[in-house]
Amino acid sequence: MATSFLFKRNGSVLVRVRISQREGNKMTELINAKKVVTGLNLTESDWKRYHELKTELSRNNYLVNNPKFAESMEKLKEIKRRVDEMGMNFTNKAFDNIVHEVMFAKQIEVVRKKKEEKEQRKLAREEAERKKHQMTLTKFIDQYIQDVKDGTRTTLAHGRTFVQGSRFSLTNSLGHFKEFMKDTGITYDFQDVDLDCYVKYKAWLMAQDISKDKADPKHEPVHYADNTIGGFIKKLKCVLRAAESRGYPVNPAYKSTEFKAQSSVDVDTIYLTREEVERFEKVDLTKKEDGKNLELARDIFLVGVWTAQRVSDYNNLKPENIKEVDNNGTPMTYISIHQQKTGRLVEIPCNAKVRAILNKYPKGLPHLSDQKINMYIKQIGKMAGIDEVVEVKGSRGGQVIKEYYKKYELICTHTARRTGATLMYLDGIAIYDIMKVTGHKSVTTLEKYIRADKLEVAQKLVLQYDYFK
Repeated sequence: MATSFLFKRNGSVLVRVRISQREGNKMTELINAKKVVTGLNLTESDWKRYHELKTELSRNNYLVNNPKFAESMEKLKEIKRRVDEMGMNFTNKAFDNIVHEVMFAKQIEVVRKKKEEKEQRKLAREEAERKKHQMTLTKFIDQYIQDVKDGTRTTLAHGRTFVQGSRFSLTNSLGHFKEFMKDTGITYDFQDVDLDCYVKYKAWLMAQDISKDKADPKHEPVHYADNTIGGFIKKLKCVLRAAESRGYPVNPAYKSTEFKAQSSVDVDTIYLTREEVERFEKVDLTKKEDGKNLELARDIFLVGVWTAQRVSDYNNLKPENIKEVDNNGTPMTYISIHQQKTGRLVEIPCNAKVRAILNKYPKGLPHLSDQKINMYIKQIGKMAGIDEVVEVKGSRGGQVIKEYYKKYELICTHTARRTGATLMYLDGIAIYDIMKVTGHKSVTTLEKYIRADKLEVAQKLVLQYDYFK
């Protein structure tokens, strides 16, 4: 194959391609193609001087000193190289394409780049749109919280909608993880929540100052209790488990034994003795400015004591929950409810104290917010002289701490359930009968609610068993 160039007087160049084949002693020409290449920066004098030079070095030096001429010669060399590569596959159409592509390489490259940039912008828009609709951990957390609030997401354990307290706790807990990402400037997605993330999140939680007087330069920092931090981590694990069950690419590290809620000492929670309950009942509230609300809060709380239910159940009693039945000729009043947290049906006989309270409210026990109940029952506890100093053990930053409170300061809505379970136990009611009232399925869980002190247990044993008499 031979490709040759012939200079034309108008500055163009004739490119001639010949392909011959030997047949015996004779050469037969198979291809003889010609094409004129225009648009070159060539003069006849430059063409002659260049081709008169005998050595490669001298020709290269000539090209260096004549850049426009050199550019045109490079194009011709490129045409020759590409034509020679075709060999017997040569066609006139391919020849035309090669000349066009070489001569307009810059223009073609500009068009190619514009097309490529346009395609990249299109892909970027598509990716942005995809990410806009793609589920991320942050979006999943927001959706999880909204589903809980709407009641479309239920608890894993019981398949029940979350009660108000659980909804608040969940929103608060997951809000901390979002705040952690914002504070650290790191956005964690499903696959990013590994042990390193866990360590950083836990350290961040332990460092948070939650004191109310942070503006005061002399204030003492207050940090989350380890149990509280453990609760935050537990809620995060619940979300990761839910995301994984829906097929999102969750990092399996959350299942590791190292990725766990904070371990802490068991925090002692108070209960009221029978004598304290009686004092609580007898406080005169008639002369108090907010006496009616105080009385209502006390009545609601005492119903919780004598039924040993959660506040979400004893603070929402409706007339239809109050039942009456004939018990061998004696009318018996009992409360029948499906517990909000577990959905279990429990039926609790009403003692005389509960019946007296319910009789005060023929249209049903009015509802009062948990916050107001907590505020009022602390006031009543103080008026009742329930002011024994109580040592409370806790854990902050991995260190066991002891704090001291007057007992009335610790009275809250959940004290009613613990008090009820404990008083039933001290009255000699069998554990499994207590479980039927409280709705517990596990003796181990119920035991955490029974807070009788050692002396009371000893007295119970003496009264109940001849062995100790």
